[in-house]
Amino acid sequence: MPLSTKTLALIGLALTNLFWATNTVLARFLSEDIAPFTTTLIRWLLALLLLLPFTAKALGSHGQELRRRWPVIAILGLLGITIYNSILYLAAHSTTAINITLVNAALPLVTLIISWLFLAEKPSRHQLLGIALSLIGVGFIVSEGAVDQLIQVNIKQGDLLVLGIVCCWSLYSVILRKYPINIAPAPLLTALIAAGLPLLVILTLVEQHSLATSHWIQTKDLPVYFYMALFPSILAYLFWAYGIEVVGPNIASLSCYLVPLLTAMMAIPLLGEQLHWYHFCGGLLILAGLYFGSLFQQKTAKKHK
Repeated sequence: MPLSTKTLALIGLALTNLFWATNTVLARFLSEDIAPFTTTLIRWLLALLLLLPFTAKALGSHGQELRRRWPVIAILGLLGITIYNSILYLAAHSTTAINITLVNAALPLVTLIISWLFLAEKPSRHQLLGIALSLIGVGFIVSEGAVDQLIQVNIKQGDLLVLGIVCCWSLYSVILRKYPINIAPAPLLTALIAAGLPLLVILTLVEQHSLATSHWIQTKDLPVYFYMALFPSILAYLFWAYGIEVVGPNIASLSCYLVPLLTAMMAIPLLGEQLHWYHFCGGLLILAGLYFGSLFQQKTAKKHK
């Protein structure tokens, strides 16, 4: 029995979060002194080289749509390619992992607010309940079950940077929904990378000039960068775009609560971390939040049709 469009979209969103979680774990194996903008530039250059052989012809046939939508493409390229990953790498230098995870947990809430403002999509009670449950679940995992750690978190420069990219990614998702571009996902991603690279090149050159020594890619890190280019970059962006189109930005953003859960699951065997009670409690709350925020809401909507 073939899977429905909605089911395929939800599977794609789950895989997207798996790729992002795996990317977080693999980042530990990269050199600690790698520069944020340089890392982002290499990642997207490799992704562009992987995409072009398959998308160049399609891009040529969509010249009219590219010209018609170039302002939207330029904005999406700036938000999703240039800013998001670069600022995330930059924030990691001035804040802790627990703070980054906590601030990232605001993504669904910010997306709901931006969707309300730009798309007039008022959040339902079930979505708000899903956000609350998932936030508690994330809090359990990142605080290791100690609520006082959440209260004692200090706001740092890095936290503000992460909050900024949360707004950036939410806006990216909502714009993609509000201004659909009539180009297949793979060639569209190629165009977005091309739109985001020029400023990224400039920022990388400035970064390299300001460093005491150059920090470019190392041979031992090549497999990691190819993984980053293919899975968290190409496939994750394509699956995310498909999810936005089918189920909307609100439900897609709710799926991001899977990232800390999946990261914890991989960190146990790969990094030697131990499984504790708060992983189970947090994971169950995250899954409950996803259910009430998306599946339960959709089932209820069907009953009123």
